[in-house]
Formats: sequence, structure tokens, C-alpha cells
Amino acid sequence: MGDPNGGTTGSQNQSPEPRAAAVSNAHSSGAKRGVGAGAAGIGGALIAGKTGGSIVGTAESLMAAATDLAMGAGLRLPPALMVAFLFKESTGKTTKLEATARNWAEAAEQLHQAAKEITQLVKDIPGEAWTMDDRPLYESHVENYRQQLDSLGTYCTAVGHSIMGVAWALFAYSVFAMGMAVYLAALATAATTVVLTIQCVGLAGTALAITGVATGVLISAATVGAAVLGGGALATANSQENNGAENAFSALKKAAITGSAGAAANLTQNVANSGINFANRRGEKMMPLAGIDLDADRDIDNTWNVGGGVKGTTPSGAGEGELGYHAKIKDGNLQGQELEIKGKGGPVDVGAAGGGLKFEWDENENLKNESFNLGAESPKVGVAGDYEGTFDQKNDYDAKYNANTPVFNRTDDNFGKKKEDPPPPWDQNL
Repeated sequence: MGDPNGGTTGSQNQSPEPRAAAVSNAHSSGAKRGVGAGAAGIGGALIAGKTGGSIVGTAESLMAAATDLAMGAGLRLPPALMVAFLFKESTGKTTKLEATARNWAEAAEQLHQAAKEITQLVKDIPGEAWTMDDRPLYESHVENYRQQLDSLGTYCTAVGHSIMGVAWALFAYSVFAMGMAVYLAALATAATTVVLTIQCVGLAGTALAITGVATGVLISAATVGAAVLGGGALATANSQENNGAENAFSALKKAAITGSAGAAANLTQNVANSGINFANRRGEKMMPLAGIDLDADRDIDNTWNVGGGVKGTTPSGAGEGELGYHAKIKDGNLQGQELEIKGKGGPVDVGAAGGGLKFEWDENENLKNESFNLGAESPKVGVAGDYEGTFDQKNDYDAKYNANTPVFNRTDDNFGKKKEDPPPPWDQNL
């Protein structure tokens, strides 16, 4: 249909409204600043590595700063609030993952070394010292055991690599998150009128879609790591049984049943905390409950550590408190208890400082350790640190600290003090 001006209406899509100059400038400069922020994050990580810290450990600082920036941008651009939520859900303890991967690698090295040594021990027996017909049978059993050790060592190596792969994936995501947060902050600065805000919200929606894809890639990396753990365990158990370990699958089944308790506790905790984070995604706390912690773990001597904690917060988020309790149980008997209380507070726009106390009792309900903790953090700049001091039953004092910044980090550092070897079994009443 024609219109009085000679055009047509209704049959053709009208061209979108051209992007305002201020928005275009914010988009362009924000993208450049985002790339620069990501590059700066990588540079800071390299500095942390050069100073004896962890490269991947800087991810924790970058994610804290990125989440805070995205949440601030969300005051004007609603999609940025969901970006901040995804950032919060994708934050992991990369320093802990790296330490765990290192432990698996050390275990693998020791297993491979043991396999070499046990083979060499048999070879070192002179032929003339053992000429009976049972020597070949013995050597065959030793060879089977060597293959069991090597197979288990290979599995430990694969687990270590997969865990470290997840840590690197989290680091890569943190670099992306920092760049995206800076971009969103630039858009929020340009959203000064209704028209400009509408256009900036559209760009923020695109940023949310991109963040969703990046988060999916991160989940895929974690899924691959889990597949290596599960599939590798099955393959190793099969290899062990083929080399004479008759109860390998039974042991794996028992381990799976035992581990399921801890897995169930962690899954329940994570689902609950995800719901809490979603409810509080706007920055203002919608509920006094800020998080929960659930634990059900068993150590090497069949002692279970069970318990949990709750974290509460003020509506503005300026104050936070945490209470936790754990019990050690073996064969139905209480072997120890632990009670911890923490608190922190400060201006939301600056950071927070606080401290806490922790008490540990032995199986006879005698006070075993007394600890105190002092710490401070500023998510805006990705800085956090804490100091913990402990007095044991003999009133001996020990201390450690944690520090995490974009260019420097330490985890459970005891100020260079060499860790003492544990006392022998006869001094531990084992």
C-alpha cells in the first residue's frame, strides 16, 4: 500500500534505528579496553608465576574483580546482572586444584619409581643364588605386580593432567571474564538517557549470550575431566585384574559407594548456593542466608569428617557471618570435633575486613587446637588475604597465610618454614 509520500508501508521491514554515536564509541572503546584488561590479566599471571606464585591462581582475583564490575554495570544494564551470576557460578579455587594436581603427579612418580625398583630387586638376585624351578614363577608374579603399579601410576598421571586442565580452563575463563566485565562497564557509562540505555541493553544482551557460550565451554572442560577420572578408574581396574589383582573391581565399587556420600553433599551444597546466588544477583541480599557448606569425607584410616556450616549476611551485604561444625567419626565413635565462627564487614564499595576463631577437640573432648584468623578483601581490585595462627595442646604456635592478587599469590604459606616430618607410628599411638 502506498503512503502520501510515495513510500510503502506494512510490506517491508523498516531498517533498525542507527546506533547513537555515544553508544558506538562506548562499544568500540569498551571492546579495546576489554582486550587490554584480558592482556593485563595474563601479564599479571606471568608476574605471579615469576615470583614463585601460581599462574592459574590469579584466576580467583580476576573473577572477583570481574564479578564486581559486571554487578555494577547491572545497575543500568539488566543483562549484566546475569553475566555477574554466571561469573560467580564459574569461580573456582584454582590454587587448590593446582595443588591437588601436583599431589597426583607426585603419587604417579612414586608408583612408577616403585615399579622400576621392584623389578631391579629381582634382577639383582644372582642366577647362581636361586636356581630352583620356582624362580620363573616368582618373576612372573613380580612382573604382574610391576604392571599393576605402572597402570596405577599412569592413571594418577592422567588424573593430575585432567585436574590441571580444569584449572587452566578456569584461568582462561577468568581472562575472558575480566575483558567482558570491562566492556560492560564501558556500556553502562554510556547509558545516560533512555534511548542510549535501550541500545546499550541490546549490546549487553549480546554480551550475555557470548558469556553463556563461554560458560558452556568451561562446563565441557570440566565434564571431560570428570570423564577421565571415571573412565580411567574403570580402565585401570580392568588392567589391575588382568594382572592378578582379583579384587580390583570390588575395591572400585566400594570406593564409588564411599565417594557418593561426599558427592551427594557437594551437589546439594552447590545446588542450594546456586539458588541463593541467583536470588541475590542484583547485589542487594534478598535473604539473610548467603550460603551453606556440607561435608561428608572419609580419610585413609576410615574416619569420616561430617558436618557443615551456614553463612548469613545483612541486606546491604556490608556484614557477613559464618558458623560451622564438623565431627570426626570412626566405627560409630566420636573421634574429634571442630567449631568455627567467622565474621567480616565494611563498606560495600571498598571491601571488608574481619576474623574468626576455631576450636578443635580430640576423642576425649580435650581441647586440641585453638586458632584465630584475620583477613581483608577488596573484590573491586581482586585483592584478598588472611593470616591464621594456631596454638596446639602443648601451646606451641604455628602460623600460615594466604594472599591473592592479580600479580602475587600464596596458598597456605608458612613463611618459608620447612614442614616437619610426622612422628613415627609408635609416637602416634597407632
